[in-house]
Amino acid sequence: MKPAERPIVISPRFGLVEELTGRAEIAESLGVDQIWLEQQPDQRDSLVVAAAYLSHAPSATVGTAVLPVYTRHPASMAQAALSLADLSGGRFVLGLGYSHQFINEYVLGLRQGPPIAVMREYLQIVTGLIDTGTVMSEGRYFTARMHYVGTRTTTPLVLAGLRPHMIRLAVEFCEGLVLWLCTPRYIAERVTPIVEQACADFGKDPADFQVISLLPTYTGVNAGKALEQFSQTVRAYRLIPHYRYVMEAYGEVDAGDLCMIGTADYIQDRMAAFRAAGSTPIVSPLGDSFEEFADAIVAAYGPAPS
Repeated sequence: MKPAERPIVISPRFGLVEELTGRAEIAESLGVDQIWLEQQPDQRDSLVVAAAYLSHAPSATVGTAVLPVYTRHPASMAQAALSLADLSGGRFVLGLGYSHQFINEYVLGLRQGPPIAVMREYLQIVTGLIDTGTVMSEGRYFTARMHYVGTRTTTPLVLAGLRPHMIRLAVEFCEGLVLWLCTPRYIAERVTPIVEQACADFGKDPADFQVISLLPTYTGVNAGKALEQFSQTVRAYRLIPHYRYVMEAYGEVDAGDLCMIGTADYIQDRMAAFRAAGSTPIVSPLGDSFEEFADAIVAAYGPAPS
């Protein structure tokens, strides 16, 4: 997966369609070359929104960061991803994640299995269809016996992971790893060494494997409000065991260590810290206005390339 020069997040959280497509068009005008979007239970379907972003930002790659696997059978997930890749000329990246017990069991009413075993079966089916168009896989958690006969423009895969076994699974099957709520120190000490060792074990070049960090970003007069709102998000995620483990790995972490909220110079320094730790920072603009959205992009990457 080719590293992007100006990657951002456009969340599907906004209420009006025009707020989503308008941001995609602003991103296009500012030279953004990669757009990511997440999936939450109360938001629009991110694969559908991704199709809109691909249309309104025709120069950008669009990726999901990430789609919970229990929401779609792996064969259906691969079909959708390959279809988006076909229709966009190869500009789609499929990002997957195991999600959490609250989502899988309470929201969806499913009985979740052990994360690594579930993800391994899921990825075997997805990669089988993406790589060869054929899969014959009978597993404990997922089974698929089918062919995909559409035009098979390939789609890269990335996987959300925070701890060693999931990180290694990402290296084994995917082209990238998605991180959320990780400090530069956590990345440098508990992610990058595992990625490097896994690349050696699986015969991959670390330069071809991308670790991306999603970073809420804001610059402007409402920085205090933006930080307080993000702090509320951090408090909510602290209730989830995997994220609590990450945020308490070196003692309790401050919300400000997990985002980029401040002046343009401060944002540049934070991006440099995440790059030095071994990851690619992905700007996730906070704020509700188009102006705040554009200001965050310019603060991070400068004005649009001429």
